[in-house]
Amino acid sequence: MFRIPNRWEIISRLTCSLTFLLRRILNIKLTLVGDAGRLEGGGTVIISNHLSYVDGIVLGSIFPAVFVTKREVKKWPVVGLWTTVCGTIFVNRQRKDLVMSLVTEMSRKLNAGANILLFPEGHATNGERMLPFQTATLAAPLRNRSIIVPVTLVYKSIDDKAISQTNRDLIYCYDDMDFAPHFWKLLALRSVECMVTVQPKVECFRYENNSAGRKRLAADCYDRVLGRRVSAELSKEENGLEGIRIRV
Repeated sequence: MFRIPNRWEIISRLTCSLTFLLRRILNIKLTLVGDAGRLEGGGTVIISNHLSYVDGIVLGSIFPAVFVTKREVKKWPVVGLWTTVCGTIFVNRQRKDLVMSLVTEMSRKLNAGANILLFPEGHATNGERMLPFQTATLAAPLRNRSIIVPVTLVYKSIDDKAISQTNRDLIYCYDDMDFAPHFWKLLALRSVECMVTVQPKVECFRYENNSAGRKRLAADCYDRVLGRRVSAELSKEENGLEGIRIRV
């Protein structure tokens, strides 16, 4: 069977370009704090807090990456076909016996030069608190000794009104909320503003490739997405990145 070298890297870059176009059509305005350019080498895992499928549109427009998402997305109108074509890795949350095959697929795509976008909470939330990070999928970056880039996503306003409990569900999509009616309401919005902060990277070679190592890695990533400083010292390079702020 004919295979294009680095095909997942190529597909993820094409997906990023098309997702950027979708974000502009939806008029989702983005402020990026930090340096997203550190992913140019490929084989990196981007992790983020999770509030909505809109997160994928926002982050997918910045980072060329293959998505990891729940299997149910396959059944969503249009989006299901789109994510399948883009090489998305689907998670069957009811079949824990398939975890190793999931990790193997993630590892294979990392080895092929693709970045992976992962929401380790496992579920979208209403933003009031961040769920503990699941450790199973972190076995892939540990196995590959990958770099993990934690990012923090915050939605700031909807139609020039600050995000609050009264309007947040126009963006946030969690629990049993249906995709189709939610997306229809999203299309009716005039504008959305959000901010993505690229946090200091995590080097997986510093952690043991076992259950204890995954737990320590999950805790470190959790703290970084929250913006906590878990290291006593950050490199000058990382400190310098905090001042980079651009609109994209």
